[in-house]
Amino acid sequence: MLIKTITRFAVLCVNLFLIALMLAGTSADAAQSRSNQPGATIVITGDPGGSVKARYNEIAEINRLGQKVEIRRGECVSSCTMFLGADNVCVSPRASFAFHGPYRLGTKLSPAEFDHWSNMIAAHFPEPLRQWYMTTARYKIYNVTRISGAEVIRKGVARCR
Repeated sequence: MLIKTITRFAVLCVNLFLIALMLAGTSADAAQSRSNQPGATIVITGDPGGSVKARYNEIAEINRLGQKVEIRRGECVSSCTMFLGADNVCVSPRASFAFHGPYRLGTKLSPAEFDHWSNMIAAHFPEPLRQWYMTTARYKIYNVTRISGAEVIRKGVARCR
């Protein structure tokens, strides 16, 4: 019983840390430029997420530079999933994705804030992934919903060749 409680607490702490990164950002934020070269291919092999706002800006820069995003393997968590909205993106069935709803560590989001951030995140997903996120995954706050790259491909994202 004690081991089960400690394990649940550890999982909760890790998830809260990832959520805090999503909304607050850090100096190690994934929004730091991966490449400034126009037309470059950015290969994602695991990304813990970070600030939604910073990720939004990073994707805008990737699109402006005409870069391609390939999510090849590893786990793409939290705001990393927003890469699925890049103009030129593909996914490998070997990758995995972890989705959750918006949250700010320490304070609860108002319903209006929750909807605003949920819609900002979902705007980066093609249908039917967007619909699935808005009806299912965004309601997981203290945990994540994991799906495979193969499932993301079935939900409308291009498969990497």
